[in-house]
Amino acid sequence: AGHGDFHMIVLAPATVQEAIDHMVLAFDLADKYRTIVMVVADGAIGQMMEPAELPPMRPTRDPKDRPDWALTGAKGRANNVITSLFLGAEALEEVNLRLQAKLKTIQENEIRYIEYETDDAEWLIVAFGTVGRICQTVVREARAKGIKVGMIRPVTLWPFPYERIHELAKQVKGVFVSEMNAGQMVEDVRLGVEGVAPVGFHGRLGGIIPLPDDLLEELEAFIAQTPDQEG
Repeated sequence: AGHGDFHMIVLAPATVQEAIDHMVLAFDLADKYRTIVMVVADGAIGQMMEPAELPPMRPTRDPKDRPDWALTGAKGRANNVITSLFLGAEALEEVNLRLQAKLKTIQENEIRYIEYETDDAEWLIVAFGTVGRICQTVVREARAKGIKVGMIRPVTLWPFPYERIHELAKQVKGVFVSEMNAGQMVEDVRLGVEGVAPVGFHGRLGGIIPLPDDLLEELEAFIAQTPDQEG
């Protein structure tokens, strides 16, 4: 695309099984859209041992089922020319507009996320990957203490579920984001929330994996310092 203006599909598994499934999905999406797909499995998942199943082997694909961009010989169709060299600003702009249309199609069809206990939630956790898995325990522990917490775990970090996060943010008193970094996804969460609820953040660095009790403590601190919007 040149000078930005492009995105890659980003998948964020939270289990070993998802890491396997997402790798298969990554190839399928890359093949479908002829685009880059990244699987961002963190180090904890890479070193984890747990039961998982490999998908069944697929038969060789019938040539007639290949994507329309594939170079299969031009018999019966127009030539497919795969190149990144386009001379002339108008030609390059046309290519970029086609790429933008493709990105829009991806955004409309490939957003993936998992919700947990959001139906009656008064507080929302947003987390991905290993932290998203840990935060399911945080939700259970918080609810055991009478705190109505729900969680949304983005499975695709791009395309990102901005609209769903905005819908949920309108229903809760605050949104708490946890990541194993200094704060990356939290910027997307803020864009999705659009100011309708306070957003708090807690991150651990250097590969430290937060414990559920630690995250619950951080969540409770965020709740305590968040003004009651009904007041």
